[in-house]
Amino acid sequence: MRKPLVSLGALVFLATCLVSLFAVTLSGHQEEFRAGRVAILTDWTTDHVLYPLYGEADRMALAQRDPRAIFSWLRHSPNAPRPRPRPPFGSSRGFHRDWSINLGAAGTAANMYPAKFTFDIAATPSCADDYIVYPVNTAGSASQANLVAFNNLYSGTGAGGTGSCNRTPTTDDDGVDATVLWSYNVNAVGGAVTTSPVLSWDVAGASPSVLGTKVAFVESAGLGTVAHFHVLAWRAGDGQDTTDPDGLQNTLEPAQITSFVTTDPAAGSGTATDLALETTDTLSAPYVDYTNDYAYVGDDNGDLYRIKDVFCPSYNTDAGCTAGLAPSLDTSWGTAGVVTVGGNCGMLTGPVDDSVTGNVFVGCSDGKIYGFTSTGAKLSPASLTLGDGSPFGGIVVPPIVDSSNGLVYAVTGTNDTSPVLLQANTAFGAVKRVALGLAPTSPGDDLSVPTFNTAYFSSATSSDWAILSCGYDSTGTLTELYD
Repeated sequence: MRKPLVSLGALVFLATCLVSLFAVTLSGHQEEFRAGRVAILTDWTTDHVLYPLYGEADRMALAQRDPRAIFSWLRHSPNAPRPRPRPPFGSSRGFHRDWSINLGAAGTAANMYPAKFTFDIAATPSCADDYIVYPVNTAGSASQANLVAFNNLYSGTGAGGTGSCNRTPTTDDDGVDATVLWSYNVNAVGGAVTTSPVLSWDVAGASPSVLGTKVAFVESAGLGTVAHFHVLAWRAGDGQDTTDPDGLQNTLEPAQITSFVTTDPAAGSGTATDLALETTDTLSAPYVDYTNDYAYVGDDNGDLYRIKDVFCPSYNTDAGCTAGLAPSLDTSWGTAGVVTVGGNCGMLTGPVDDSVTGNVFVGCSDGKIYGFTSTGAKLSPASLTLGDGSPFGGIVVPPIVDSSNGLVYAVTGTNDTSPVLLQANTAFGAVKRVALGLAPTSPGDDLSVPTFNTAYFSSATSSDWAILSCGYDSTGTLTELYD
């Protein structure tokens, strides 16, 4: 018999009474929520771990441990605070460019994303406090950042309008572009930041509390080198050359970090930690389990790591955090902090953690999705096959986990005849596979991340739910949208 669903009204109550329900992890935000201020983080994991408003009651109770659940419920609840729009730029319709800033020799890698901090989704967007962090997919140097952040995001002159963050021009600021909040070349191996960064969830008891004071990311220099996991405690203004008339818009004069601290980096210190992995990392962005302060990250050799003491927020009572230690491999996971996927697995995607079961899921270039328990043991079965492992039959985008309903999704370019979308439960049972047209004709023609309609998050009626994904037409060259 199906377990009872939590009602929408109950979840609205959950989302608006966060402090009493999440007293350990969210107590530092008590005054913020009472006052109506709701700060949120948005990064690559936002689209890969789902928290619909309806689900089995016991799962929903466990899901609330992840702050991403709160962010999701606030976004989708009809009674939650709504973002206030910025002042309009103009009356013309369609897209237009507001600003553009040179990142140097490269931009953000394909299928990777920036991370954004929003100071208050219920207020007018903040010019000073809202910021976005971009990874730069090229080796850092004295004239090239590999990680950069911008604020004054809502600037511009597109369509003849005026951005809400436009400023009076000065010798250092043109007044109409976003501005560099900070810019770094974090250099352990002279590498690029090839994957997506993740921001910290900080509960320090300050008034108001601050989110995103630290950034976790991976630096990788490519074939034959070892990737490095870093946590950066950024400092506003680092990398800005205020003596240059264009300094505030110049990302090519980054602050250099070539030596690393061995303790938890203090917020605002402009310092970073360093942890060497075992080989390169091309696709696997770190996933942070905020409840336990773990980070999961994979490499190009089928190894999956669990790192502890990542951000060391005040709610984490681990002795290592109390002692101020830098992030390190969690030896209680697998073998000395590492599990080897096995088989023919090579390049791993970003891993995704289910906050309810603690199971961790990751895709691989061999066309399979793998699952592990919270101790690093393999699920049974240990993997599910989607693709054929060919150049376009691997899995290159991370799985998607619906923690409210206990489901996991993954997509691959081909299983020899067609692209495949897979759905299973988080124990790797009840497996369903759907073909999405014909196989692509060119290697590297990988499908994008599936997306879910509004009813998937807001309706208890499963017949209203829809999953949208791209596939290929009868020629295998043009994409089509599948519902």
